[in-house]
Amino acid sequence: MMNTSITDIDLSSLKNALTTATLSQQMVSLASSTFRLAASAITRLQQQQRCEAELASLAHLPEYSLEQVSWHDQEDDCWIVLNDKVYNITKLIHNHPGGLEVMMEQAGRDATLAFRSVGHSIDTIEQVDEFLVGILPVRERMYLRSAK
Repeated sequence: MMNTSITDIDLSSLKNALTTATLSQQMVSLASSTFRLAASAITRLQQQQRCEAELASLAHLPEYSLEQVSWHDQEDDCWIVLNDKVYNITKLIHNHPGGLEVMMEQAGRDATLAFRSVGHSIDTIEQVDEFLVGILPVRERMYLRSAK
């Protein structure tokens, strides 16, 4: 006959309970990680779809290389690049709130980082679209990339 004490039963029950709790925590952690991974994949897919839609809407525009944009760096002929899109901002530079000097620092260049760092309003971002004249060639793009 087996001699089992109350202490043995309690320890065995406690071990089983701890093992079950640990397993449950691991399962919850795995499920949480899986949901985060799925949400991240969905977000990336949505971003890719938005980029593809934007590229499709820009397909009619001519391509200008960064070198070609660099030829337009004067007050009377001023182009910049923002997010891989080419803008002729000649009419804008004299009315810019930051002044002519600020605009001429970016003339003929990719001004994306400078533009973003200032924190322009959504209205400003939408207004600049009126000056859109082209897009960079695929090999020079950093922001608009097709998944194909």
